[in-house]
Amino acid sequence: GYNLSIDLFKRILKNGKVKGVKNSSMPVMDIERLKTVGGDDIIVFNGPDEQYVAGRLMGADSGIGGTYGAMPELYLKAEEFVSTGKINEARNIQRDINDIIIALCSLNGSMYSAIKEILKLNGVNIGNVRGPLEPVSGEDLNKIEDIKKLIDNTIIKYRG
Repeated sequence: GYNLSIDLFKRILKNGKVKGVKNSSMPVMDIERLKTVGGDDIIVFNGPDEQYVAGRLMGADSGIGGTYGAMPELYLKAEEFVSTGKINEARNIQRDINDIIIALCSLNGSMYSAIKEILKLNGVNIGNVRGPLEPVSGEDLNKIEDIKKLIDNTIIKYRG
């Protein structure tokens, strides 16, 4: 919940051990500013999954996101589109990724609980969320399979 100011970032960079930063603020201009101040030797990661493509286009070297585990194929394809200059395709896949993120956030538990349920359906059981996060429960558990189908169908859509 803390936005890294450019002034603080400049002070942090004086420590020669700092090699990168994760930007979790929503304005993608922040990524451009961090890259401008930090230069090519500093790695800047995009944080908000909803703006992966925009973050990469503004200079993020890569991304770190909570939803990547539920749909890694889609982020890898988004990266392929960005790195090969296929901007329309990158915009389209980001829109589809965002539809999935909205579905993951629409349930009565935390988004992370929904992701863990998706992973369970994929054969990867990493347990449940810990408090204070709430698990997905009740009727929303039935929606997990629909979200998994949405992810699977979106992956198929972009398999070329």
